[in-house]
Amino acid sequence: MYIFEVLYKEHENIHAFTDKLEQMAINFMEKNEISFEAYEEAINFIKTYADKRHHQKEEQVLFKAMLENLGEMANNLINHGMIVEHNLARLYVWELEEALKAYKQTPTTVLKLKILTTTMSYVYLLRRHIHKENNAVYPYAKKNLPKDLIEKLDLEAKKYDRVL
Repeated sequence: MYIFEVLYKEHENIHAFTDKLEQMAINFMEKNEISFEAYEEAINFIKTYADKRHHQKEEQVLFKAMLENLGEMANNLINHGMIVEHNLARLYVWELEEALKAYKQTPTTVLKLKILTTTMSYVYLLRRHIHKENNAVYPYAKKNLPKDLIEKLDLEAKKYDRVL
């Protein structure tokens, strides 16, 4: 089951990334040290790996199959849970980018607070989100999607990974 293996592995990578992002926020809070370059790299990782590679794969491959095959329960789980959280993560990243740009121009306490709160909001959201997907969404999909469909999803995920 390639699709699940790769999604779990990507979660491990994203979770490790949240630890680094949290440390960046701690350094900024405690030592008033901020590396705009490190934040730019972090935002690039979020956009290209966490969102474009991982979340889009979930949305376009796994979640799509769940919505098409598993009825109302999947609809509630995906559309009112996982997609909402993906979009909230995107909002936090946008807010963080805006706060960083503004802080670069005018480093105020309010902007520092916004950088710290949006950073940690993203970190906490992603950690909870990963836990829900690993412990509820993926097991539900594995248990309820037909084996032949999972094989097709494996091929789609492999194709998706080659394109990126």
